[in-house]
Amino acid sequence: MRTRILDGADAVARAAADAVVAAAARRPEVVLGLPTGRTPVPLYDELAARHARGESDLSRVRGFNLDELVLPRGDPRTFRAFMEQHVWGRTGLRRDRCDIPDGAAPDLDAECRRYERAIAAAGGLDLAVLGLGVDGHVAYNMPGPISLPTHLTRLPDGLAASLHVPPSSWPLRALTMGIGTIRGARTILVVTTGPTKATAVRALVHGPENPDWPCSFLQSHPDIEVLLDRAAAAGISGN
Repeated sequence: MRTRILDGADAVARAAADAVVAAAARRPEVVLGLPTGRTPVPLYDELAARHARGESDLSRVRGFNLDELVLPRGDPRTFRAFMEQHVWGRTGLRRDRCDIPDGAAPDLDAECRRYERAIAAAGGLDLAVLGLGVDGHVAYNMPGPISLPTHLTRLPDGLAASLHVPPSSWPLRALTMGIGTIRGARTILVVTTGPTKATAVRALVHGPENPDWPCSFLQSHPDIEVLLDRAAAAGISGN
């Protein structure tokens, strides 16, 4: 595992964008695992700025979102809506070359199987870009028993509240790539900022593997890099 400690969220975003752009330059049809949430927004903004300046070409990249909420397709809180706002088009990533689980599918288990087949048909993930939850969750692999493939999971009510989903829609569920799917990526890039992530970073970097800290199951990956700001790195020995 390689760790890079940088001066602030903007520097982390620039370094992550460097990695994505370099991967696409080496292989224009590179297959990416794509995160949502607050942490990757600066990354997507940086990619959008580079695209606007003609400094990157992501037009042939394949993208697979890490997860999606089980909500009606038109709900503004879906990750599909997030991607429409922050990613597709403005970064150079094309909507027609990106896939995302369908949280409104009539058979959610079948949708999980479809998604696994789609990732496999693309040749698997070349680069999985991941955030890290305060509790160590990766995608929506929550603390508890580890599931390897894409699967349906129930989210804690506190997490549902943080997503501004009203209690009338609880329990909130999500479709998520499993730990096995993510670990199958050829390269993993973890992007993490802020002091609340320090304990999870320690579990990721120092282990041991523990289902209470799902991120710890990435520690043994043969090609993983962790980009941190100084606040997130506070939990690592010697920093």
